[in-house]
Amino acid sequence: MESECGKQRHGGEGKRKKIQTFSEKTKETLSKIKRQCSRARAGNEQTLCTIHDNTSPGYRWLLPGWVAEERHMLSGRVYRYYYDREGRQYRSQSEVLALWEKFGVVVIDN
Repeated sequence: MESECGKQRHGGEGKRKKIQTFSEKTKETLSKIKRQCSRARAGNEQTLCTIHDNTSPGYRWLLPGWVAEERHMLSGRVYRYYYDREGRQYRSQSEVLALWEKFGVVVIDN
């Protein structure tokens, strides 16, 4: 399931945003994430953020309670960040998979 937050400068205002209900584990993780994607930083272009959990297409590999954040920049670039159940941020899927491997989690790619 996904949730959208943030703003778009080019015609995004006034459009209805799709809000989905997350699992309790995902909600707990989101409450621990310190930096909310809707906060704009000075000098940065505005972004459209989407939050995904293990029920979202393309993110079914995530463990329950883990979330992925996609920040869509006006330039078209997409930044992805991953958060564990404690709210710690990881910058790539390979970083997450390496951590899981370190702790003995086996991920089978279909």
